[in-house]
Amino acid sequence: MVVVSRFLGEKGRFFGKVKVVDVVVILAVIALIVFAVIRVEGPNPSSTVPLQVTFRVQRVPQATVAGLLGAHGTLKVDTGTILGKVLKVTAQPSQEEVLNPVTGKLEVQSSPLYEDVDIVISARAVSFGGTYRIGSVAISEGGRVNIVGTPSFIESGLILDVTKASK
Repeated sequence: MVVVSRFLGEKGRFFGKVKVVDVVVILAVIALIVFAVIRVEGPNPSSTVPLQVTFRVQRVPQATVAGLLGAHGTLKVDTGTILGKVLKVTAQPSQEEVLNPVTGKLEVQSSPLYEDVDIVISARAVSFGGTYRIGSVAISEGGRVNIVGTPSFIESGLILDVTKASK
């Protein structure tokens, strides 16, 4: 004996007219269309927020520091995405631990060979529930990006600070 509900008939049809499989296919097509429209339209440019982002490139050989200090104009990553306009670039000696031969203890001192370079940019990012994206690049404190320096070398940069800027 076959149990028949009020909604689903013996032949697997809703109200005896529409197949369950047809309903699933129609819902999948609608979901695909909605996804495609959102993907093609992309984020609304008016929903971007101004940011000030500070990157630190650590342990840069002094011979190549000039390439990062000369980063005028815009900052971009290895994928070609331009992150924003460079506001300030500063360098300070990297800190490293060395063994004191007299005391036998590790001591922190400034490196004679390497420098840490801080790059501050202004950018416009899309905000998604507390996270930011510039193009396809996720921007969050503690994240890493591969920064393209001048003339054409790539260094890994740590995102130190992400602050909403005034318009």
